Amino acid sequence: MAGILNDDGAWSRVLRQASLVATTVVATGAAASAAAEVWRRSRRTDGEVRPQRMKRGLTWAEVAKHDRLDDAWLVISGEVYDVTPWLEDHPGGQFLLLAFAGRDATEPFETMGHSAVARKELRRMHVGSLEDSTLAKDALPAARKRAGLERSATLTGGPDFKVEEDVVAVPLWGVESHGFLPTRDPVPVEALIGTPFEPFVDLVDVLPSLGFTGALRSQLDGDPEMQERLLLCGEPGALLGLSDDQIERAFGVVVYVMVAYWRAGTLEYSTGLRGVSGSGDAATKAAPGGSCAIGNVTDRMPAFLARPVMALSRHVGRPPMIDYASSVLYNWTRINKDGPITMSNVRCVLRLTGLIDEEWFMKTHVVIESESSHVISAVIAASRTDDETELLTQLVALEEALWRVVRACLPIMYERSDDGTPKCCEHIFYQILRPLIKSGLLTFEGEGSNEPLFLHGPSGAMSSLLPCVDAALGIETSSEKLREAMAKFKLSMPVKHQQFIDELVGTPNIRKRILVSRPVGESSDSEHYDALVRAFNRVISRVLDFRWQHWQYIKNFVMKPGNISHAVGTGGTSFDYLQQHITDTEKARLTERQDGALRVVTPGVPMWASTHVPPMANHPSLEYWSVDGKRGLLGREPLVSPSKASWAAGLPAPMLSACEEVWNLALKLPALCAADGPYYALVDRSKDKLAPLQDDRVLIGMSEVAREHLMTTLCHIAAGCHGTGHRKPPPCIEKPLRVVARSVGRPPHLDFTEIVLSNWDATYPRENRAGSSTGQETEPAEADTQQSPQMHVVWRFLGTPDEEWYRAIHIVMHDEARDVIAAIRVAHVAMRDHSDGGVVNSLEQTSNWLNKFCDYFDEHFEVKDSRTESVMIRRLGPFLSRGKFSDLGWEERGSRKVRADMPNDAAGNSFEMLPIETAAWVYCCGCSVLLPAIHAFLGVEQCPREAHDGAGGDRIAQVVRRILDEGRVFMPRSHLAFLESLEKPGVSIRQYCFRRFGAKMVSVEALHDLEVAYNDALNALGRYVSRRVHLVSRFFPMFKSSFGALHSEYETHMRVERLQLLKMRQRVSRGLER
Repeated sequence: MAGILNDDGAWSRVLRQASLVATTVVATGAAASAAAEVWRRSRRTDGEVRPQRMKRGLTWAEVAKHDRLDDAWLVISGEVYDVTPWLEDHPGGQFLLLAFAGRDATEPFETMGHSAVARKELRRMHVGSLEDSTLAKDALPAARKRAGLERSATLTGGPDFKVEEDVVAVPLWGVESHGFLPTRDPVPVEALIGTPFEPFVDLVDVLPSLGFTGALRSQLDGDPEMQERLLLCGEPGALLGLSDDQIERAFGVVVYVMVAYWRAGTLEYSTGLRGVSGSGDAATKAAPGGSCAIGNVTDRMPAFLARPVMALSRHVGRPPMIDYASSVLYNWTRINKDGPITMSNVRCVLRLTGLIDEEWFMKTHVVIESESSHVISAVIAASRTDDETELLTQLVALEEALWRVVRACLPIMYERSDDGTPKCCEHIFYQILRPLIKSGLLTFEGEGSNEPLFLHGPSGAMSSLLPCVDAALGIETSSEKLREAMAKFKLSMPVKHQQFIDELVGTPNIRKRILVSRPVGESSDSEHYDALVRAFNRVISRVLDFRWQHWQYIKNFVMKPGNISHAVGTGGTSFDYLQQHITDTEKARLTERQDGALRVVTPGVPMWASTHVPPMANHPSLEYWSVDGKRGLLGREPLVSPSKASWAAGLPAPMLSACEEVWNLALKLPALCAADGPYYALVDRSKDKLAPLQDDRVLIGMSEVAREHLMTTLCHIAAGCHGTGHRKPPPCIEKPLRVVARSVGRPPHLDFTEIVLSNWDATYPRENRAGSSTGQETEPAEADTQQSPQMHVVWRFLGTPDEEWYRAIHIVMHDEARDVIAAIRVAHVAMRDHSDGGVVNSLEQTSNWLNKFCDYFDEHFEVKDSRTESVMIRRLGPFLSRGKFSDLGWEERGSRKVRADMPNDAAGNSFEMLPIETAAWVYCCGCSVLLPAIHAFLGVEQCPREAHDGAGGDRIAQVVRRILDEGRVFMPRSHLAFLESLEKPGVSIRQYCFRRFGAKMVSVEALHDLEVAYNDALNALGRYVSRRVHLVSRFFPMFKSSFGALHSEYETHMRVERLQLLKMRQRVSRGLER
């Protein structure tokens, strides 16, 4: 150390070099603090910020330049704000602001429900207004030139491969000079001619054709002579006299032939289609894959292939399967033997298909490994030096090498041909190549054991590059499962590579060495230490860049074409380890000295204040309309005859008799309402029997269950009167309906609450309840509670299967809504406790519930004849009308005034809903709280306010929004209170995810799980809403295109609302770096 301190010239040269990369490029914590302090000093004593000179006509290009920790601008509603002084004070953390630096932040700002104080603070940071620009909002600024530092993202061509005679003495997989590529060019397949493995040579060039069609398996199975020749390759003496190069080539050839035999003819249409006129049933004749379909995949490898494979596997010390070494590291040859390793000068030796996509995919990894040789050289030099000057120099070189790999090599995978087609199509990779090389179980015959082996397919995780860098830098693996997975992948690396990684693990890593050298307090060593920390953090940033790019590979080549959220790699391991790697890498950062003291990042310690989630209203479970009851969103008790109802036990005899008469009148609805029947006259003749209902005090004194059941029955009777051509029901019904409606807090009209939610009864399979189709539900025996009850409708107008079907499926759905309500309750408890796992589980339960009922609807759509449904809904139209509320004395509901523009005719009389209004009512599920509650829970709009173009979409949207607004008036009080509690600022899952993103302690995998679970819930919700559109299309064919256009807008809105927390996190990392 003394020598280093005395050599000022050496240190100054290194520091100048490092400062170009580390000091001027990285926005350090100290720099950020200094910038923030300058802003704080600019504040006036009264707390205001000195106004800046306002700029007008700012462009997106100008805004996009301000995306750093020390210079952050946001755009909100077209206005530009400089939030740099607010970064450290932001309650949600600086991460959240930095994620939108240089971009439009309108949606997250409005979603989070900022207070008036926050909006006032924002106005003080106003910079100017944004002008219209043709540039995209996410346009990034041109590459900045810092301190004259310009890097060239071009390939170096990799290491020099010597051809001298004595190079054979160098170990094939040595890492000193060529990184993890072999130390000399791989030998061609022809190098096996004259060896026992010569029979395999003839098979290599025909693998793409014979392997794809399944002919390879047929050919080998039917050729005993070839089998004998192949068996000789498994003899103990077959490998004698072969060089390491020949053995490595033999291993690659044999495992490729083995996999081609194993997966022969398993792809769709690989063996063609049988003729339609042939024998067999239609399903068999049209089955893709032909005779070698998935059912004929072999799980046993015959001895003539098993023995050679196992012999080579034992010799090279790797599993008997195509691995990264055989498919990438030793699967290339240079076209120009004196030229560099580039995409144009390298071709693959072994292939399973004839696709350029396979060639491009493998060659890209060859180039990555070639350029990574500079990374390994820097790692070796940094790990072996005791000189801090040399260590700093090698860290700078390591960062430069990793930067080139990330910027010059990884993007090669996405290159396109001149005609615009990708050179490696993600769909071809996923549908054709990936199934051939994926992991699987295989039994090797003739090896003394019948137990199958699980073989891991080739995976990027088998590359030694990042495990080597992790070991050298001290990036620890926190997950036991991750360590186990990496240990399995390590077995597929060449033995020399395994030994090299073990050597790095056994020596002090760079991170520990830097921490040991840190000074205490202020000393002359501070400058040296800070330079090392900055250089080390730059290397960590490059490793993160590499892992983020690798994650993009996974998303583009596996998740996107497979339309899946969670996937398994070709190596057979979940991709969750990638997110864990990113988190572990972030934790390895060292924090620089600030204000004369060293602050080291401690993983797991909260860096930001916890956020407060507003409390949710908890409704007592004994309420008739409690959303937390065992009947979900249905009424607590079934609708039964007063003579069988428990609530009627204490009623006076005249009142009980009147209630029985009401029940009997409702039973006659289908018979007497058809064709303007005499239903009104029948009701009017019953006025004497209904006289006890005119006593307001007795009605109001009835139990809640009694009033709700009476409300439902009276509403059906009133609707029956209206359906027969009368504006109002007889006074003997009108007055009690008005009184009961006031007491329950809803308008005296028929809506979804009365049609479905309180209009149900249930029977259990073991009950024998003969007689009336409706009867009192008795508590089943304990054994019966495990069986689902048969839910059915009580009151009906038409008595048709279509009417019964529509009401019954919604009764079942709202009965089982208890599961999604429970998920919402659990989610809010989890949000309060900052339990990301609990939130994810709740989102998954919500998705499962929505998908379950999508399937439920699909099953009914498939089996039910829809030809009578449009007629049924037209027949129901007259009964689904409403009168003007004031006709029945309904003026207001609490503090909520009834809309003055609710439809009615000029005379203020009742009206029949127009078909478009009825269609919108069906689409919205009437006044049901279910869909509004799920949308509010997720923090998205049920009917976006954007314009709906074409096919009457704008008119449909207006009607839908009006139905949704009016539906609140018809909701039960508890349901409305539940919905309003979900709509409070800060309660939605979306807002919680943004808050968690702003918490620095949240790991990448936790953010990933939240993002995936939330987006899956949006997908499931969109899928369910599409079933509502399908239902409308069945009932109202004339509105199919209009509601289709509405749903297209809805799907577009939902795509915009999808979370991109990981992308935001990556942007933050880059912003912190700058």
